[in-house]
Amino acid sequence: MKKFFAEFKAFISRGNIIDMAVGVIIGGAFSAIVTALTNKILMPIVNWALSHIVGGEKLYTMLPNSRLATAAEIAAGSATVAGPDGNTYAVLNYIDWSAFIEAIINFIFVALTLFIILKVVMYVSKKNAELREKAKAKIAAKKAAGEEVTAEEAEEAAEPEPAPVDPVVELLQEIRDELKKNKEE
Repeated sequence: MKKFFAEFKAFISRGNIIDMAVGVIIGGAFSAIVTALTNKILMPIVNWALSHIVGGEKLYTMLPNSRLATAAEIAAGSATVAGPDGNTYAVLNYIDWSAFIEAIINFIFVALTLFIILKVVMYVSKKNAELREKAKAKIAAKKAAGEEVTAEEAEEAAEPEPAPVDPVVELLQEIRDELKKNKEE
């Protein structure tokens, strides 16, 4: 049992797992913001515009199997449902186009936000690589001219250190290499 918890601790301690958890939490919070924006701000505007076009508060289509409740059914309270049009139905079946439009708007906002975030990350990454290449070219020119390179200049041109290798992955790579070596012999 100790081994299980030790492995679990190693698993959750890895940086990419923690980054993923943070991403999920922020994604959930972002989803709540998009849903609130869509439900409370955009959909009332869409419904208002549709009410002037279609002539109702919400855009829906009543299906043929919907049946208004009789006065006896309403009095008995037997399985009656309030419809989107304000009537009471014994059988209610309708298509809520507003909910579909709302889902599309949510999708567009999430996709647009992810697109913008990725564009910014790619731009920053590209600029960082360009600056590193300029620093390397500057160092190469100084070395060719016989000038001394400062530590700051060397640090600017240095490639970022690779992420630390997980000990388990490192061990598996060593085992793989040994198996290849033994197979060749």
